[in-house]
Amino acid sequence: MPKTILIVDDVPELRKFLALHVQSRGYRALTAGDGREAVEILLREHVAVVITDLEMPAMDGLALLEFIRQRAYITRSIVITGHTTLGNLTSCFQEGAVACLPKPVNTTRLDRAIDQAFEQVDDWVRQIQDIRQQADS
Repeated sequence: MPKTILIVDDVPELRKFLALHVQSRGYRALTAGDGREAVEILLREHVAVVITDLEMPAMDGLALLEFIRQRAYITRSIVITGHTTLGNLTSCFQEGAVACLPKPVNTTRLDRAIDQAFEQVDDWVRQIQDIRQQADS
C-alpha cells in the first residue's frame, strides 16, 4: 500500500492540484478543507505526512500541528502559507513542522520537503522496531 499524505487547505483547487501532484509521485492522497476535517481523518487513518495551510476556517493549521504533536503520531508536517511571518515560522517549527513553504507552492521545494518528511518517519519507524527487538531479546 502506498504511503499516505493528507492535504489540508480551504481552497479546493489547491487541494486537488496537490493531491494530483503527490499521486503522480506514487503516494496516496487524502484531502481536508480545514483542521477539524483533518483531525477526523487522522483519528481513523494512518497518515505519514500532512501538508497543511495555516489560515483556514474552523481550525487553523497551527492548531492542527499542535494536535499532531500532542498525540505523538508518527507523522511529519509541512506547512504551506500565503501569510509567512517570522512569528508563523517560529510557531510552525516549534510544533514540529519539517518545512514552511510560501504560496504559490513550488513543487520542487515541496518534493524535497516531502522526501525529508518521509525520511524522518522511516527513521522513527526503524528506531521503534529496534527498541521492540531489543525488548524481546
